[in-house]
Amino acid sequence: MSFIKDVVIYKKGETKVYINQCHNKGKKTNFYTVRKNDKTGLGHLLGFIYYSGAWWQYIFEPSNTTIWSSSCLLGITKFLDETNKKQRERWKLN
Repeated sequence: MSFIKDVVIYKKGETKVYINQCHNKGKKTNFYTVRKNDKTGLGHLLGFIYYSGAWWQYIFEPSNTTIWSSSCLLGITKFLDETNKKQRERWKLN
């Protein structure tokens, strides 16, 4: 799995939470990881964002034992809203 882009959704002091789009070969939708910066450079995995056919939209699945502030959740919500809007626009064109 390689990273395509970084989207910072939260930054305070040295803490940064970001979303990476990952390769999703053979799929019509994208797959993302949500990570918090750490000293290794890989980032502590906080969860995943992917398209759910059951929900008909992109959803966020947090990793176990993660905790979230309201500002981080707001960043996730904004990202989901934008990503779902772009996906619906793609479907309208096809």
